[in-house]
Amino acid sequence: MPGFLPRGWKNKRVSVLFERERGGSVDATLVNDNDGGVQLEMVEEQVVRRMFVPWVAVRYVELMEEPEERQGVTIGQE
Repeated sequence: MPGFLPRGWKNKRVSVLFERERGGSVDATLVNDNDGGVQLEMVEEQVVRRMFVPWVAVRYVELMEEPEERQGVTIGQE
């Protein structure tokens, strides 16, 4: 089970890369993370959408703000 993302990442822009077989990525605001996965918020055409992405679907999370902090966390690796 992966660890939690750094606390300073909440309410910041992140890019989430999905596992290869699922493909793709999404840029969103990190709302929360827990043992199950990450909750993201996206604004599309003035509509706010929230989505939950389980850790098993996440390959990598990259922080898009505050470059002085650690930029990325690879899931399942330390």
